Amino acid sequence: MVSAAPLPFRARDDAHLTPDEVGRRYRTLIEQLPLVVYLDELDSVSSNIFTSKQIEPILGYSVDEWAADPELFRRLLHPDDRERVLAAHVHTHETHEPLSLEYRLIARDGRIVHLRDEGVVVLDEHGQPRYLQGYLLDITSQREAEHQLRQLALYDPLTGLANRAFFHERLKHAIKLRHADGEATGLLYIDLDDFKAINDRGGHDLGDEVLREIGGRIEHSVRPGDTAARLGGDEFAVVLTEPVTPDDAVSVAERLLAEIAKPLDSGSGPLYTSASVGIAFGNDDEALLREADIAMYRAKSHSELGYAFFDAQLDRVAVERSQRIAELREGVGHEEFRLDYQAVVDLDRNEITGYEALVRWEHPTLGELPPGEFIPLAEETGLIVALGEWVLREACAEATNLHRLHGRPVHMSVNVSARQLHHPDFFRHVSRALDASALMPNLLTLELTESTLLASDERVARTLQKIKELGVFLALDDFGTGYASLSYLRQFPIDVVKIDRSFTANAGTENGALVLLKGIIDLGHALELNLVAEGIETPEQHTIVRRLGCHQAQGFYFGRPSHPAQRDLDCEPPV
Repeated sequence: MVSAAPLPFRARDDAHLTPDEVGRRYRTLIEQLPLVVYLDELDSVSSNIFTSKQIEPILGYSVDEWAADPELFRRLLHPDDRERVLAAHVHTHETHEPLSLEYRLIARDGRIVHLRDEGVVVLDEHGQPRYLQGYLLDITSQREAEHQLRQLALYDPLTGLANRAFFHERLKHAIKLRHADGEATGLLYIDLDDFKAINDRGGHDLGDEVLREIGGRIEHSVRPGDTAARLGGDEFAVVLTEPVTPDDAVSVAERLLAEIAKPLDSGSGPLYTSASVGIAFGNDDEALLREADIAMYRAKSHSELGYAFFDAQLDRVAVERSQRIAELREGVGHEEFRLDYQAVVDLDRNEITGYEALVRWEHPTLGELPPGEFIPLAEETGLIVALGEWVLREACAEATNLHRLHGRPVHMSVNVSARQLHHPDFFRHVSRALDASALMPNLLTLELTESTLLASDERVARTLQKIKELGVFLALDDFGTGYASLSYLRQFPIDVVKIDRSFTANAGTENGALVLLKGIIDLGHALELNLVAEGIETPEQHTIVRRLGCHQAQGFYFGRPSHPAQRDLDCEPPV
């Protein structure tokens, strides 16, 4: 007979413990917990009865101060949280429902402390409320980490302006507001003139300093409410959020040009810069950005003004675009496309477990065109729905063929656009592709971008839930490049997180990039998500993501996209 492990004190001795000894042991146990335990009166200020000593290192106030000052809690509440928190306490006191909320307190040294507060009303033997009992958990480090991720996802680190991803979201938001009122949204596209000469003459350090200064001038020149962004390199944009006329847009452009033209102190004398501004109005974000870009290039030939409006009759590119849309429509009808497949590799077993389907357009006169040259047009025009349905059918059929060829299941990932997801027949497109190919649903993964989820509504959420009920997996692609990435992991039934290549590219050369990559991987593990590192191109990147515990990876290091029948599933990447 195996005896049980000894208890800290024997149950038969409990009856002989004095109340003071029971209280001492209980207090010792409480003070060993990694959180603050409290008891509060059910009065208007939640007067403190007891607070464990862990409160002092968190907020800088002793247990005695906490108990002696009934107004201390109210005073320490962050002004932006005070009304909400006090209302929650009143609600709990009146209804006896549990208290559960997050808020901020201001510590003695001025620090902002984020706390998780969970409490319950304790009733006596007659069912009458006695006091509020709960705990406070310091979650400051988690919230600061989320804030850092959000900053990196939203803002350009050099200029502090909105980055490209955040710019697109602000542009879409402005269009949605203006379109509802029957008005067009204005956009300014700004490009510095001859910026390459500055880099060539003064080096990239000088170039970065110029961009930083120009970014600040642009930010201080735009109107309140407008969004200034750095799109990359020496290209900037301004979303005119409020309703504007062409004259208003000209006023903003002229003010920007005047500020940019002011001399900069380069350390060796004044440095003069100039810019060209393209102006466009519209209700389609992708078209609006292209039209402003086209207008900007025409502005470069009108240096006396420095700006130009988009004009379809003057801009030959607009005509070519219309022609390309017509060709794309015909191409979708004739199925002038093929799929290449990029391997997804299990890093522990060093073998290919699946593929991501990548569409290519075999243009009848221009030859093969990469996705970047036609997918945006397909999304704008809605042709992506028919094209996406074809991709689903072909990819599922290929996954079934690979299963037969290799004798074991092979996962298949397919990218899904916002247009597809919002289409009322999208669920039927998925189920038909599975039925036609006889593919098990758990071998199909649909990849959704953050911008796609951003535009989701209740109907889309129901569609995703139905797809999940089939057994299909959902992946969040390009994680970290859009707004509020962490919130999507809570709102949607995501199974897989694909870490954007921007986080793996510099992990071997920049310590900050490595720390951020580790944080993302640790977060994925905590949420029990499958992680795929994208953009693996070097042995060093491969070693790093594997060492950090990433489950899977894909990238040119494991081979270029091709037809999967051309390779074995055992993965032997180059040395």
